[in-house]
Formats: sequence, structure tokens, C-alpha cells
Amino acid sequence: MNPPVSSVPTKVKEATAIVVMRCMLVSYAQERGVAFERVALEFARSKTYEDLFDFDDGIWREGPTYLRVLYEEELAERKREKEPTKTNDY
Repeated sequence: MNPPVSSVPTKVKEATAIVVMRCMLVSYAQERGVAFERVALEFARSKTYEDLFDFDDGIWREGPTYLRVLYEEELAERKREKEPTKTNDY
């Protein structure tokens, strides 16, 4: 049986979050043919990054695939927000 999340030391949560983040970013950068450093800097400015290190959310324990889904959803939402609103001008 796993211990309650509240009993996991913060240092362990931080280390786990970093490993999850790094695994996700390595595969993300490789698949897109972009430098890891660039992807890491962009990710560090994201809400997903903030959420990862908000240990109450528990994202740190979910794994790189889940983290990537959250990040890609955030990027898609940002893209939609930047698109001009279409109007019906008749």
C-alpha cells in the first residue's frame, strides 16, 4: 500500500517532478526536432510547469505522458486564443 501523498517529503516530490518533466521534454524535443534547451525554457513559462510544482495538484506523480497531454492542451488553448474571431459579414 502506498503512503498518503501528504507524507511524501517535499524533496521527493521535487525530484519526481523534475524527472517526469525531463522525460517529457526530451521526447517532446526529439519528436519536434527542436533543441531541448528551447523546449525547456518554453515549458518553464507555462501554466503546466506551475501546476507540476504545485504539489497539491499531484501532477508530479502522474508520469511524463500525462504531463505532455496537459502541456499540449495548454498550447492548443493558447493557439485558439490567438486566432482571430470569425464574424459573419453578409
